[in-house]
Amino acid sequence: MSITTHGVIALVRDTEGKFLLIEDKRDGVKGFWAPPHGCQEDIDKTESDAVIREVKEKVGIVVKPIKKILTQRADTTVKTVTFWTVSFDNEQEIKIDNTKLSKYGWFTLDEALNLSLYPGTKIFFDKLKHKTICL
Repeated sequence: MSITTHGVIALVRDTEGKFLLIEDKRDGVKGFWAPPHGCQEDIDKTESDAVIREVKEKVGIVVKPIKKILTQRADTTVKTVTFWTVSFDNEQEIKIDNTKLSKYGWFTLDEALNLSLYPGTKIFFDKLKHKTICL
């Protein structure tokens, strides 16, 4: 898969199992929620490097990629996207990129499914809810 057409999504969860979601404020995707995400770039030696970099850029925390969960067709500027579980130190402060994001929050799976999610994120969370995939 070409790195210029592939994206990554980090499933950041707190100690209660809630997902960190960010609300986009960019034209064309304003108001859509998703976990921290972005494109794999030439500077990334591996997909896990992209996960680390994108989470740091979007929400200001350092994560450790743990496991690839699912790669699916994307609904944005990339062709495919891979969802990753990650771990992180819960003591880190979330600092969103205010140029691209309007806010963030921690949500249960059911709460997340009631938000205006990116279509691909909704599909992924529906699969989690119906247990067709597991974390």
